Amino acid sequence: MKFFKKGFFEVYKPVYLLAIIFGVLIDLGTKYWVVQNYSYQNSECYMGEFFCMTLTFNTGFIFGINQNSFIISIFTTATAILFLIGYRWFNHDLGSSWGWNLVMVGAFGNFIDKFFIKMPPGGGVKFGLTPIENGQYIGVVDFLDFDWPDFLIFHRWPAFNFADSCISVGLVVLIITMHIDEKRKEKEAQDKKAMVQN
Repeated sequence: MKFFKKGFFEVYKPVYLLAIIFGVLIDLGTKYWVVQNYSYQNSECYMGEFFCMTLTFNTGFIFGINQNSFIISIFTTATAILFLIGYRWFNHDLGSSWGWNLVMVGAFGNFIDKFFIKMPPGGGVKFGLTPIENGQYIGVVDFLDFDWPDFLIFHRWPAFNFADSCISVGLVVLIITMHIDEKRKEKEAQDKKAMVQN
């Protein structure tokens, strides 16, 4: 019995793979542009202080939790990506393909970003895991900084990036479409059972 009912390229169609690559390039491109044009932790605000561009580097997990857990976050992200690929492949008929694609864009974009040292402002990036001297940073580039009501956990919403946005939108799409798919499967099973009984 085959573990996966469909071939890899039947689930991960070339158009989906190209869309994921394109999304990752957009993510890495925006991060590179921000590193070249903004200073570390120096906010430039627009629309009052509702939206700011604030260059930060996340060496931890979601929302900046567990900073300086860089190596652990690499292995955790790699494990999560492998799980996502396998889960999507095994459950090929569950959830929107484009929801999955968005999540993959975010996961790969942030994972690849972890392997580069950033040298702002205007210093570029280079492959590596450990900063060599002051003014060089490791971690995922975050820069979209929005105001947030003070009484809701954070003073401002933690800075994020294009990849994070893809993950958030993709997860919402998947939650909705997976729920619809589960309901559809339940109805089909009930209809099949009713036909057998009749």
